[in-house]
Amino acid sequence: MSIFDYPRINFKGTIQLNPGTANNDDYAGAVVLPQSWGPPWAGQTLALIDSKTVQAQTYGMSDEAFLAWAQKAQTFDVAGKPGQTQQIIPAEWNYYGGMESKTLSVTVTGVQTGSKNAPPAGLIGATLTFSGGITDVNSEGSPPATQFFMDSLTLANGSQTFIQGVPSKGACQWLNFYRNVNLTADAGAGGYVYHVIRKRKGTIIAIPGFESSNVTGVIFRYYLYRPLPETRSNAAIEALYKEGKTNAATLGITGTFAPLYADEEITTTPVGRLMVCNTTPIPTPAGSQNNGNNGYIALAPAVLRQNGNTISADFVGTFPENYAGNPKAPDPKYDFGAVSLNVIAGSVNAPIGPVDYTNLAQRDATGWIFDFDLGSNQSAQQALKDPAARLQLVSAKYGNVLAETDYYFVTNQQAIYTEQFGSGAEFLNQGTTEPFTVSAFSGGAKLTPANCPPITVWQYQSIPLQSPGNAVAISTSLKPGEPITIDTAQPGNFLFTFSIGTDGQPPTSYSTFMFPPYLTNSPSITLRILPNGEDFSKYYAPGEGEPVGNSLLTFGVLYEKVLRTYYLLYPAMNQIFALNSETAVGKYAQAILDRTDQSLWMTTGYMPRTRDMSASRKQLLQAWCRKVLNAARAGRK
Repeated sequence: MSIFDYPRINFKGTIQLNPGTANNDDYAGAVVLPQSWGPPWAGQTLALIDSKTVQAQTYGMSDEAFLAWAQKAQTFDVAGKPGQTQQIIPAEWNYYGGMESKTLSVTVTGVQTGSKNAPPAGLIGATLTFSGGITDVNSEGSPPATQFFMDSLTLANGSQTFIQGVPSKGACQWLNFYRNVNLTADAGAGGYVYHVIRKRKGTIIAIPGFESSNVTGVIFRYYLYRPLPETRSNAAIEALYKEGKTNAATLGITGTFAPLYADEEITTTPVGRLMVCNTTPIPTPAGSQNNGNNGYIALAPAVLRQNGNTISADFVGTFPENYAGNPKAPDPKYDFGAVSLNVIAGSVNAPIGPVDYTNLAQRDATGWIFDFDLGSNQSAQQALKDPAARLQLVSAKYGNVLAETDYYFVTNQQAIYTEQFGSGAEFLNQGTTEPFTVSAFSGGAKLTPANCPPITVWQYQSIPLQSPGNAVAISTSLKPGEPITIDTAQPGNFLFTFSIGTDGQPPTSYSTFMFPPYLTNSPSITLRILPNGEDFSKYYAPGEGEPVGNSLLTFGVLYEKVLRTYYLLYPAMNQIFALNSETAVGKYAQAILDRTDQSLWMTTGYMPRTRDMSASRKQLLQAWCRKVLNAARAGRK
């Protein structure tokens, strides 16, 4: 099950992501407005959006002044370090990003059929193409759950199409800022993404091994790493902004297609046995430039499955690269010395097999999935019969670098939304609402409500980044599969994680959790509660049916309540039509109604692409559009 079954089609290459960055607030808590600004602004943290209310923060500037200021390097005071300053572009590195994603060059590097049968002719070397969009559930800070929406995906070689379809929404997990030991900030990061493509009308799956009625689709899992924008200096970025140009990032991608079976309940992550390391012994490499300012390197988790006498391990995110200075060349892996997978059962420490992570060509051909044959390894077979047996990844240089957890929590709701004052029991995920649940595994076996100890559900308020909330246990007796109910009285961003006893218990402070190893290792769900704190009913004409704006709903009201945030922080839309212009917006009234329809939520056609417009604000926008359209129809009579 998961990605461990055959056939596996493995690929590697590069893709491009084009996020808009003005809403990221990456510097919140790190730099503050200088003292020269005077009250009330001096000393306030640099953050261009209030994620809780989804409102732009302009520090008293007019729209025009803010737009000019946000696109140029400004001097800020370093928080907590009197006298130190830093030059930062408030809108960050890609102000004009339109939230798109696309492949640049991705090809099949290897096929594993699990038998002596050769893969279909043309499959190795086939080209993978997709296009879509990206958006964070929480743009502020560094929680996981960047969402990946894809309108189409094709794997083909010339006229021969092997896979074609529409993937489910994927969400980044196991975000690791130590993926590269010689790159800093986002460039040093990597993340794991998992989609499924269902067999349905229009889907093509023309690969032997997928034709069985028990195979209901394709698993599409990949790892993204080394995001490098084309332009990185402040001066060069400012020059791009003067021309309204984007500064998209190029990333490496390594991944696998595998069969999706009918009985698979979890479609967002592999299931089995999870290995992590919360107390890593790996020191920050001397002389390197990376994110390891705490003196260590945290490895991303690995998931493994035992099937008879075979152990399969997904190490696609585990071994970090060591950037050698050429952005167009592949990076070698950081040297851990000899590495092996072992099983520990009581006093027995039995090697399962060596892990050759340095042979990049071979590993890319297998999608970084390792299969260990235990047929002649009697000691490992015997050790694995012990219910308490646990797996370990052992480095000759650093000792145990990953170890199996007692419990592995998985969920299909990694990146979800609800509305302020909503039910708190149904959440928007894959375009429709559903309950929020979690499953648990131990020793590779799925636990039932009867044999699973009580699960504690922990909640963090994750914004504002400079002063988030501490962990709060909202349930201490959850059982697998039981719906989790959330208090929706307050809008904002919240992160949930899980533990049984002391296994997996998170730190008290979110400021600790948001950095590796916890951010990297802990299973989590990111929730956005969209704000509905203002009653807009006075702006609607009386009557039944869909609301229509009355005389009080002027464009000035609409702009202030809804459009201003998008005009200031997402200028990619303004290049289509100006969101601060009543005439321009009015001309697109029908298009706005079409693009804000909920049926488009899973596509790149949905607006806003950031998916942070609450139900009440969307209704206000739509009511204004209907008012404009009704007036136009009346004028034509």
